[in-house]
Amino acid sequence: MAADANPSQELVTRWDVPREIIPAKVLTAPTSDQLFLLPDKTINGVEIYRADVAGLVKTLRHNGVDVDFASAKEDRRYLSEYSAAGEVVGVIALAVVGNYTGDLIKSIARAAWQRARSAIGTTSSAEEVESATVVVRIAEISRSEQETVIRGLEITSPVADIENLLRGVLSNHLPTELPPGSPETTDSAGAPE
Repeated sequence: MAADANPSQELVTRWDVPREIIPAKVLTAPTSDQLFLLPDKTINGVEIYRADVAGLVKTLRHNGVDVDFASAKEDRRYLSEYSAAGEVVGVIALAVVGNYTGDLIKSIARAAWQRARSAIGTTSSAEEVESATVVVRIAEISRSEQETVIRGLEITSPVADIENLLRGVLSNHLPTELPPGSPETTDSAGAPE
């Protein structure tokens, strides 16, 4: 069931990825189309995740999504001090290492669905989850022998539309028209959050 196409609820923009939230594990991962759950922020070298995503990776794996935490268990903490603002029920930040494949796009959509479900409650109906508005931030990590480039994309939309919006962005733009990447040596000071 697709949510109403309300332009004020669907927004695809560039995400200026804060370099400090990309753990070394992600930057050095083999470029084999991997998906990682990024921390919400990093404080003094400790990756901070929202408390309501603690079981998200396990749930996603159980539902066939090949995803991993971007940080090792001993390097991450969970805090419950975050709250969704306005009509957005949840935020999820993911890293894509490699190329966007059909399976990877479906995995991103499933991750958004599960994130919304965990935010609004596991007793919610599928229709309630699909109509919930989420923010999906995706950091695309591309590496060559010379450099590592990080490009960010942010989608704010009802869950039901995430997959189609992502496919549309990727198919309607030539690679050079995607949000410009920042080389590994670029500092992301001043990036939001």
